[in-house]
Amino acid sequence: MYHKLLQKQINKYLTPEMMTHPECKGFLESINNSYFGFERDKELSDHAFLVSEKEFETINNNLKTESNVRFKTIEKLKEIVSQLVKNEHEFDDKNKDDLLYISDFIRIQVLKNQKTEESLYRTINLFQTLLANLQSGVLVENENREILFTNQLFCNIFGIPAAPEDLIGADCTNSAEQSKSLFQEPEIFVDRISEILDQKIAVYNESLIMADGRSLERDYIPVIINGVYKGHLWQYTDVTERVNSHSQIMASEERNRLIMDSALDGIIIADSDGFIKYWNPSAVKLFGWSGSEVVGKKMSETIIPEALREAHTAGMKRFKMTGQQRILNQLLELPALNKEGHEFPIELSIISFKQNENVIYCAFVKDISERKKSENLLKAQEQKYRNIIANMNLGLLEVNNDETIVFANQSFCEMSGYPMEELIADKTSKFLISETNIDFIGQKQALRKKGNSDNYELAVRNKNGDIRWWFISGGPNYNDKGEHIGSIGIHLDITNQKKLEMDLDAARIQAIEASKAKEAFLANMSHEIRTPLNAIIGMIRELGREDLTSKQQLYLSHSETAARHLLNILNNILDISKIEAGEFDLNIKEFSLSSLISNVKSILQNRAVEKGIKFNVMVSPDISPCLLGDSTRIRQILINLLGNAIKFTDNGKINLLVEVLDEDIHTQTLKFTVSDTGVGMSEDFMTKLFSKFSQEDDNSTRRFDGTGLGMAITMEMVQLMGGHIEVQSQKNQGSVFDVIIKLPIGDPTKLYVGISENKIHNLKGVRILLVEDNDMNRYIASQSLKHFGCDVLEALNGRDAIEKLGRHKFDIILMDIQMPVMDGVEATRYIREHISKSLPIIALTANAFKKDIDQYMSIGMNDYVTKPFEENILFNTLLNHVTRKLPSEKAGSDEAKKESLYNLQKLDEISRDDVSFVHKMVIIFVEQTPLSIAEMKIALSNGDMETVSKIAHRIKPGIDNMGISSLTSVIREIEAKGKSSNPNIDKMWDLVRITEETLDKVIESLRIEYQDIFEDDSR
Repeated sequence: MYHKLLQKQINKYLTPEMMTHPECKGFLESINNSYFGFERDKELSDHAFLVSEKEFETINNNLKTESNVRFKTIEKLKEIVSQLVKNEHEFDDKNKDDLLYISDFIRIQVLKNQKTEESLYRTINLFQTLLANLQSGVLVENENREILFTNQLFCNIFGIPAAPEDLIGADCTNSAEQSKSLFQEPEIFVDRISEILDQKIAVYNESLIMADGRSLERDYIPVIINGVYKGHLWQYTDVTERVNSHSQIMASEERNRLIMDSALDGIIIADSDGFIKYWNPSAVKLFGWSGSEVVGKKMSETIIPEALREAHTAGMKRFKMTGQQRILNQLLELPALNKEGHEFPIELSIISFKQNENVIYCAFVKDISERKKSENLLKAQEQKYRNIIANMNLGLLEVNNDETIVFANQSFCEMSGYPMEELIADKTSKFLISETNIDFIGQKQALRKKGNSDNYELAVRNKNGDIRWWFISGGPNYNDKGEHIGSIGIHLDITNQKKLEMDLDAARIQAIEASKAKEAFLANMSHEIRTPLNAIIGMIRELGREDLTSKQQLYLSHSETAARHLLNILNNILDISKIEAGEFDLNIKEFSLSSLISNVKSILQNRAVEKGIKFNVMVSPDISPCLLGDSTRIRQILINLLGNAIKFTDNGKINLLVEVLDEDIHTQTLKFTVSDTGVGMSEDFMTKLFSKFSQEDDNSTRRFDGTGLGMAITMEMVQLMGGHIEVQSQKNQGSVFDVIIKLPIGDPTKLYVGISENKIHNLKGVRILLVEDNDMNRYIASQSLKHFGCDVLEALNGRDAIEKLGRHKFDIILMDIQMPVMDGVEATRYIREHISKSLPIIALTANAFKKDIDQYMSIGMNDYVTKPFEENILFNTLLNHVTRKLPSEKAGSDEAKKESLYNLQKLDEISRDDVSFVHKMVIIFVEQTPLSIAEMKIALSNGDMETVSKIAHRIKPGIDNMGISSLTSVIREIEAKGKSSNPNIDKMWDLVRITEETLDKVIESLRIEYQDIFEDDSR
C-alpha cells in the first residue's frame, strides 16, 4: 500500500502495465519511503515542540504563582523578567525598578506565552490526531520507558484491551516479555527490543512475523534534544496484505519464468531497437547460442539471415517512428540463422507491449524443418500421384452420393469410350446392362456409406454398345470434415482375362471329368486286377504251406516275387493317383520302429544275398520302444530306398543307419540314412530324381526294370509326414539318402501283436461270416481264417449273408463289396438298420481309394482290408475288432500280473521266433541289471551324477526291450536329471529306488517263468 498522496499520482499518471515492471516498482518504493520518512521527521519535530510547550506552560504557572506571592519583590520580578526574556535587549534597564513597567512588561510577555501555548496546544492536538489516525500502531515512550502517547491501532496489534489515553504514563519496561508470545520467534523479538534500545539508532522497515501469520514492519526513532536522549517512538505497520501481494507477484513472476523456460517454442524478448533482453532454453536448443552469448546483442546480428536484415531494420525504424507494423500478431514462416551459420525454416509470431513507456517485442519461434520436409515430400507425392492418376492405365472414377460422376481420368474415358465432357455430371447407370446391375450398385453404395471398401467384377456396356468386363476396387470418399461425400473406384478392363477365365473354367470342368474318368478307370482296373491277384497270391501262400521239393519251392518263390512285383506296380499307380486326388492320408498308430526295421531287413535280406552284397543295419538304442506314425508308409519308404539301393548295387554293400537327432519328453527326431556303393547318379538326373516315371537309363536297352514311381511316392510320403529327404550321389561311386522325420512318442501298452505261432491261438474259436462271391477268393480267405483257428461260415452275396445272420450268431463279418444280387454296401446298411448296430463288419475289398473307404465307414463298417491281403494285416484287423472275451484271456491270473510287469513282445519280434535268442537275452538282463543298479547307487552316494546318467543310458535299451513300460519314463528322467547342472538329490534317490524295486520284481518273475533255462545255465 502506497502513501495516499503518492497513490493519487500513480492513479493519475501510471498504467497497470507500468506498475508491473520491476524497475518501476523499485522507483515507486523509493518515493513511498521518502513520503513516510518526511512524515516521521515531522512527527519528531512536533513531538519536540510538544515537549517545549509543556515546559513553557510550567514556567508560566510558576511565574503566576511567584507574581502573586512576591508581587512586591521586584528583584524576583526581575528574575522572572530575565527568565521570560530571552533577549536581554528587550527589557529596558532604565525602567527596571518601575513596577508598573515591569508588570506591564510581564503582562506583555504572558500574553505572548499564552499565544505560544495556544499554538503549541493546537499543534499537539493536530499531531495527536494524525498519529491516532495513522495506519500504523504508534507508541511514544520517554527516556524512562513511560508511555507518552499511543494509538488504538497499536493496542489492536498487541491485543491491549485498554484505551490509548488510559495507557499514558504506563511503564513499558516489561512490555516485550508480555507481548513476545504474539510472535513466531518470541525470544528473538525480546532480544531485538533490548538491542535497539541499547543502540538508540533509528531502525526502519524491520520485518516481523506474528504467531498468527501476520507480517509487521517496525520503525524505531530515538528522540534526541540538544544531544540528550529524551525517549523514542515505535511504529508498527501491518503489511500482511502487501507481503502476500508481493509473494503472489513473485510467485506469478516465477511461474511465468518457468513457463517461458519450459516452453517448447523458443521465446525471445527484445527492445524497440532490436536488442535481445531474454532468451529461453528452447531458443538455446533452437539456435545454439546460450543466453549469455546473445542477450544484449541485436537480432540482426544473430538469428536473422543476411538477406532479411535490411528489411528487418527498416521495419523496426518504421514502427518506432510511425507505429505502423506489418508482421505483428501474424503467423509467419521465415528462414532463421543458427550459431553454425546454417539457415533453417521457422514458424514465427511476434507481439508487442509497452513497459515504462518503452516498446517491447516478444517473439515465439518454432523449428519447422521436419514439417517442411514432410510438406515437400507430401507435395512431391501428391504431384506424383496426380501424374499417376492422369497417366495410369487404370480408370479412376469419382462419384457423389447419388452416383453422379464428379471426376474421371483419361484412362477411364478410354475404357468407357466417353469423352470427359460427356461423363461429368452424368450418372453411372449409363454403363449398366440390366436392373440387376442397378440393384447391385445400390448395395455397393450402401456399403460405402458404412465406410466399407471391396472389390468386384461387373459386366458393363461402353459407348459403342460392346459388353465389357470391369474389375472395380471401390471405397468411400470423405471431405476434410470427415463427411461421406461419395465413392472412388479404380477400374481395370478384364474382358480378355474374363474370356480366358471362362475358357479355363471349361477346361477345368473337362479336367475334373477326365480325372473322374481316370479315377473310375483306375478303380475298376484295381478291382479287376486285385481280384485275380488276390487268388494268385493266396494260392501261392497256401501252396507254400505244403511239403514241396526244392525245385517246386524255387518255382513258387519266383511266382511269388512276380506276383508281389505286379502288386507293387499296382500299389504305386494307385498311390500316385491318390496323391493327385488329394486322398493320400496317413494312418497314425503306435508301432515299434525296431520291429519295423527287422521286418524290412527280413524282406530284403534275400535279395541282397542273391546279389552277393552286404546288407548292414545299425539302429540307435536311444530310439523309443513305441512311436506314433504310419508304420506302413515308413516301411514303404525304407523298402523303396533300400530296394533301389540293392537294385543299383552290383558289388560292395548297402547300409541302413537309424539314429536320434533330437528328442524331448514328447517327440524324437529320427534320421534314416541309406547308403550304397552302386552305380550312383549324375547331377543332371538328380534334379528330376523325384519326378514320376523317371529313370536314368530311360531307353529300350536299360538294365534296370521298374515304373520310376518309387522315388516320387517316397518324396510325397516324407513330406506328408512333415519331414524332408536329402540326396548325395556321384556317378559310379554310390548314393546316400537321408530321411529326417519327427515322430511323437507313443504308449507301449497300445502296441498290437503281429502273427506268430505262439500268438495265433488268440483268434481260435472266433465265429466269422465270410461274404464273398468269387469262389477262388472265398477259398483263399477261408484257408487263412482257418489257419488262425477261426470258425468260418461262407455266404455268396449280401442277401445270403442276411439270411445266415438270421439263423446263426457271429463275432465278426468279412464283407466283400462288389457282389451280385446284393452288394456289400447295401447289405451293410440293412444289417445296421435291422439286425445289429454293434456287430463288427470288415470290408474285404479290391477298392483302395479314399472316397470308397470313406463311403464304407459312413454306412457303418468298422474297418477294411485291401485285396490282395497280407495275413498279418488281416489277423491284426480281426483281433482289433473282436468284442467277445477270448478263451486265452485269464483275468487276475499270474499271466496278467506278469504282463503288467514286463512284456517280451518286442523281444519276440526281434528274435524272429528264435527261442534261444530270447532265453539268452533274459539271462543277460537278469544277471547284469542288479550289478548296474548297485553301481548306480554307489555313484549317487558319491554325488557322481555324470556316472548315474551314463548307467541309466546303458540300461535303458534293456528296459525297453523287456517291455517294462512302468520304467520307460523313469529311466529317461534319471538320465536327464543326471545331466542337469543342479539335480534334486532326494528326487534322484526316489527315482532310483522305484527303478530298483520294479526291476527286482521283474527279475523274480523272470526267474520263475524261465526256471528251466536258469537251471541249465547253472549246470
